[in-house]
Amino acid sequence: MRAITATILSTLITAQSHGAVQPPCADTCLAGTQGTEANCQIWDGIAGDWDASLTTSSDSLLGRARNYTSWLHTWMMPAGGITSTQFTDASLNQVLAYGGRRDSAIWTGAYLAAESLHFMDTGAPDAARWMRQTVETLHRWWHISGDRGYLARYAAPADSSEQILALLPADDPEVHRDVAFEGSTWHWRGNISRDQYQGVLLGYSLAYSATKSPALRETIRSDVVRFVEQLMQSESQPVSLRINGSTLSTTAHIPYAVFSHADAPDGVPTLTLQTSPFDAAGEGILFFTADAADLIRQVPGFSFFPSTPQPTQAIQLGAIFRIALQVTEGVPDYAQRRQAIAEHYQRHVGEWLNIAEKWRNTNRCDSGYFGLNIGFMPLYSWIRLETDPTIKARLQRKVLRDAMWAEVADHKNVFFAFIYASQAPAEDAVQSVITTNAAQLARFPIAPNLATSRDLRGIYPESEECPGTSAVAVNVDERVPATFVWERHPWKLYDPGTPNLAYAGVDYLLAYWMGRQYGFIEDDAPGTCLRWAPK
Repeated sequence: MRAITATILSTLITAQSHGAVQPPCADTCLAGTQGTEANCQIWDGIAGDWDASLTTSSDSLLGRARNYTSWLHTWMMPAGGITSTQFTDASLNQVLAYGGRRDSAIWTGAYLAAESLHFMDTGAPDAARWMRQTVETLHRWWHISGDRGYLARYAAPADSSEQILALLPADDPEVHRDVAFEGSTWHWRGNISRDQYQGVLLGYSLAYSATKSPALRETIRSDVVRFVEQLMQSESQPVSLRINGSTLSTTAHIPYAVFSHADAPDGVPTLTLQTSPFDAAGEGILFFTADAADLIRQVPGFSFFPSTPQPTQAIQLGAIFRIALQVTEGVPDYAQRRQAIAEHYQRHVGEWLNIAEKWRNTNRCDSGYFGLNIGFMPLYSWIRLETDPTIKARLQRKVLRDAMWAEVADHKNVFFAFIYASQAPAEDAVQSVITTNAAQLARFPIAPNLATSRDLRGIYPESEECPGTSAVAVNVDERVPATFVWERHPWKLYDPGTPNLAYAGVDYLLAYWMGRQYGFIEDDAPGTCLRWAPK
């Protein structure tokens, strides 16, 4: 009982450090956890007794969230990062392999966002604990590269299990092995992309709002400010530039960029540009430039290249700077740095907003749907944190409602719907959106979310414009499972599935706790909580 008691005390102390006023009944352990002298069970605060029948029940939406959280922590956070997990057989009790090796950062950040909303809504000690631990993981990923603002996709100790090390193979050019860090040896995955930052920054912003822990807030603050100051620096440095198939070595002024010496070929960042149609990629460099012409015009012979606005990147920049202003507000030690960030924001926000208003859905049929998610995530943060009423109104009406939501309103995408409903302009009637999408969330599969086969051909009408896909959005319970179903298109009719593969349920948890926080979903198991029950 001593170990269980220590866990309870640690959890309660963690919650108190986050500034929560403890409710009479709040989760303090993971559903189904068993100790030598106590088990984690449902306490019915109304009846004043244990209710073992509810401990593993997914009949309620809250019960489903509890079970997903338990599955996730038991099987799907190796070395602290979110993955999918394939088991050796249908018993689902031994790991064969982990998946999602390139996307752990975005989904670990999304999980942090979910637990932050969970803590805001319930004050649960367990949510406080997962917030703290997940921030610690992401903080490590911000620093392991050694380059300011450059985020790792994933990292794990070099002495991790065989299954974890398989995520970081020696023959993968993205992987950097045997790196001395925090007094031990680590492997980490680089070649970061902009989408990964969106989940992390969403989680950081919400965690900062949720917690009152000075230490946790400072961790978040320092990481965000280092990142933004790197973007503001707009370095001029030697680069290998490949444009339309030709290569030259030059010195370029690259605005809003992060760099990685480990990922740069021979230590020199490489930037590959194609002018028609525009495309850009980098090795050892990642840029968030809102107008690609700022890069191309530096190439000899391209000084008159036309403006090439990047609306999603403009949205990302707006959110990044607003989050930096959020985490430095009222902090005397950061006053000078905050002033520089605020002045930069004021100089450029009009430009970013004008570009953001040009957002259009360029996806065709079932391609590129994930790009919608990396627009919605930062737009939510930008609107939520914007203090200028004129800027906020333009974001709400012209970008969120008229551009982005108009494209996905009939997609049965609960996450996008809850973002819209929570940030919509006051004149919008959103209740039908809330009701319809809350009903879709109730269809979400119970944990574990297995990659079972789907064959909806003949059940849903086939699209004439996009053969092989549905003409209407598939209901959530019938969709092909994924790590984050809201970034996958909703029209897929067939998938063979993968035996014994399970997804973490971050998609359910983030949508559920967002719905709870904004009052879109009621607590359907009121007065209950997970506590240690003596055997």
